[in-house]
Amino acid sequence: MNPKKELDNLSRSIYKLENSISSMENHLSQYKMNTVEINKSIMELNYRKEKLQNEVDDIQSQINFLASLRESQRPTEDDNNDIDERSLFDQMFGGTD
Repeated sequence: MNPKKELDNLSRSIYKLENSISSMENHLSQYKMNTVEINKSIMELNYRKEKLQNEVDDIQSQINFLASLRESQRPTEDDNNDIDERSLFDQMFGGTD
């Protein structure tokens, strides 16, 4: 083969490769974030996380309140003994004690 032709082919290949690398760098730069953008995104996510955590805490306190209310309305053992001593009719229709 002709050395001049080989050199031309090699030069064209290098040129294409350089263009390809340049194109890749431009493409990648679109996806890069600078430090300020990264910090802003982190702050926004932390803010959303805090809001959601507050909502979870509120829901948990409501659950705890309802659970304690349920427990306070359960009959005690003494109440159960009183009910057992009354007749079924008295239990159903509130007979006298």
